[in-house]
Amino acid sequence: MTSKPEKFRLNVIGADEDVPRLLLAYGRGCGGEVAFAMRPRDNTALLVHQVKKAPAKVWRTDLGLAPSHAPELDADPAAAVAELRRMKAAPPPAGPATLKGKWAGLLVCDDGTPRVTLERKVASYGTLRLTSKSDGRWTATFDRAGKWFSQAKQESVERSGLAEAITAGMGLVVGLVSEACSFRDTRRRNTVDAEFAAQHPYTPPKEGKDPTGRYQPKATFRAVQTEKGWAVVNDVGATVATFGAREKGVATKHASALTRGKTPASAPTPSPSSPPSLESIPMPESPSCPTSVARIASATEKEAEALQELAQSLWGSTEAPELLGRAGKLIRHAQALVGSPLCSGKEQTAALEDVRRAAGAYQQASEAIGRGEKPDIVTTLRRIAERVSLAAARAAKSCAAGQQKLGTAPRTPEAPAPSVSMQPVWPPAAPPQAVPATKAPRTRKAKAPEVDPAKDQLLVNAFADAIKQAAQQMGGGA
Repeated sequence: MTSKPEKFRLNVIGADEDVPRLLLAYGRGCGGEVAFAMRPRDNTALLVHQVKKAPAKVWRTDLGLAPSHAPELDADPAAAVAELRRMKAAPPPAGPATLKGKWAGLLVCDDGTPRVTLERKVASYGTLRLTSKSDGRWTATFDRAGKWFSQAKQESVERSGLAEAITAGMGLVVGLVSEACSFRDTRRRNTVDAEFAAQHPYTPPKEGKDPTGRYQPKATFRAVQTEKGWAVVNDVGATVATFGAREKGVATKHASALTRGKTPASAPTPSPSSPPSLESIPMPESPSCPTSVARIASATEKEAEALQELAQSLWGSTEAPELLGRAGKLIRHAQALVGSPLCSGKEQTAALEDVRRAAGAYQQASEAIGRGEKPDIVTTLRRIAERVSLAAARAAKSCAAGQQKLGTAPRTPEAPAPSVSMQPVWPPAAPPQAVPATKAPRTRKAKAPEVDPAKDQLLVNAFADAIKQAAQQMGGGA
């Protein structure tokens, strides 16, 4: 990168909204091409620096920070384009647009160090500015002009993420303006006056053209000698085709055709090794904590999305066996997630079916490669990613429902007290020692006892004698 500062205008998607949805920038400078994409509400950003006939250099974050140094990580240009497209795909929905003015900004390349600035004139007397620092943090500054106030004033606040810095800066705006008036004219009338909004509905500004669409790097390929012969590799050294020891000319022509963007008539590919079976891939322990389940489910979905993106890129065709092995690990992680003891119900059953189908697709492709066939691995990877992503979402829902059931266990009703038939108080029951030793005949539930009048009469007489004896003893004692 050159030492002279170079500036690239930011295309702000949602420029009228309080927090923009997407920031995009592209330009030729800094010794090559620069492409930048940031989603402030998601705290993610990507910066790509491309030098001709060299691997792409990328910088990325998921903490809302600004790029604090030049990109350093090597990446295949085609993979960098795919990642940039993924950053721009499906931006967040439109948010509130309460403040006046619109966001505008620049991406500055200053002596090899990138810097991002944003500003918004919220009224004729004040401007809110966001500037990135050398450590990636953001400084929000509101300059209040002295035209409508007794004196000019400036206040600043520092935050890590861009969305947090914008929110804190809006607080500065309200605080400095309220010294003269509690509301002033910093808000759009449409957002506070329903009658006015009905007569004059607010129309958001038109979105500008995406500048990063101009980032179309040209991949380069070259022929290199290996132990087994010659191989054609891309910018980052990944093998895309192999040839014999005496086929240097063929390998060179093949690499030249790929560099020109043409597909050779016969495009030999490296013989893929058979991926391991799912049983041989170790499976992690199933999570038993609700927080772990939620985090693992989210990470599994992101990994599945990344695998699907790679399957559609150049890597999906040149490194399919390696990506298939990565898919096997993803399936094993999904099996551990779905098998959590917190999961239950129909959602778990559906998640198990999704994992089973993903495993079936993996096993089918693995067996085909073992037989020397060339299955459509790109389609297989896409199917596995879709099934695993769906299984992770269902597992998270199932485990959340199971946790709620465990947290509110139903109360076990107490067993009712045995009912006691009301007996007459008099005559009182005979004490145990006065009861004859005669045992009552045992009855069977299966068969009712036979009626014997003579035996029944003897029992009645015995009970009557016992009652008389007890009455005499109680009367004598009195």
